Amino acid sequence: MTGEIEKERIRKIVEKYSRYVMFSHVWGNGKEEEKHNEPSFMAVKNSESVHRLPDTPMNNKLRNFCAKVTELGYRWAWSDTCCIDKSDNAILNRSLRSMYKWYEASEATLVYLADVSSDHGDLLRVHSLWMTRAWTLQEALAPKRILFYNGDWQLYHGIVSDNHKNPGVILQELASATGVPSETLVSFHPDSFGVREKLRLASTRTATIEEDTAYSLIGIFKSDIIPLYGEGDYAVGHLLEGIVSHLAEVTVLEWTGSPSSYNSCLPSTLAVYSRTPYTLPTLDASDMHSRTTQLSTTLSRDDALDIYYRID
Repeated sequence: MTGEIEKERIRKIVEKYSRYVMFSHVWGNGKEEEKHNEPSFMAVKNSESVHRLPDTPMNNKLRNFCAKVTELGYRWAWSDTCCIDKSDNAILNRSLRSMYKWYEASEATLVYLADVSSDHGDLLRVHSLWMTRAWTLQEALAPKRILFYNGDWQLYHGIVSDNHKNPGVILQELASATGVPSETLVSFHPDSFGVREKLRLASTRTATIEEDTAYSLIGIFKSDIIPLYGEGDYAVGHLLEGIVSHLAEVTVLEWTGSPSSYNSCLPSTLAVYSRTPYTLPTLDASDMHSRTTQLSTTLSRDDALDIYYRID
């Protein structure tokens, strides 16, 4: 009994020490010329500390994130820019496939809205890039706890809260700006939402790298596709093919638009799923009987010939 108590005490100490905070942001703060200036895994490793990195806007963004994590009382901070060795394809692929679970298991996720000022109004009007990017969909859905910071690294709206996913102004603004219902933002789980609904959520998201529109959904769909940059729209094809074959979800085939070069039965882009498929209205027993009775009524010969000649 004493041994079990001791194990539980050690487990709690280890869990408390190992808690980590994830970073959610737009690479380069949305500026193409800055995207490649984000601190890399090797840059941080060679510097041995984020505080020894050169004084640049992207390095300062990382330092500010780490400072906020420390202020919150945590020891570990994770950023996709420098915590993945992208020179190793095996590590990169494993990381991309694990990303959803990492955000889901985080103690908190800090969202940096670089293009939002302190006097902007609300998220719906400001059109922040963070609201539209493919990867940030899972970064909004997976974490149980989120804190938003504006471009000056101040809490969004100055709202001091333990969790900006709690009911309130920010949650409502986030739902309006992203098109994701507030209850979905709070309670999302890959197993509890239908395929078409998840595809609809992803349909308006964009990515600077074409394949990321599919790879960013690996966790949301529990997909087993292997990332292979350079495959173009085959990435979306592989994702959708897996959904059809593993989940027997044939509604994926209900779409109109340009076909994929991978398979003409599949679309080349997820944007086609922005509209919900048409659902036929249900009929009660009396309506069904009435309509089937009408179908059994035969036409006169003259009426049938008239229809035939009209068609011809």
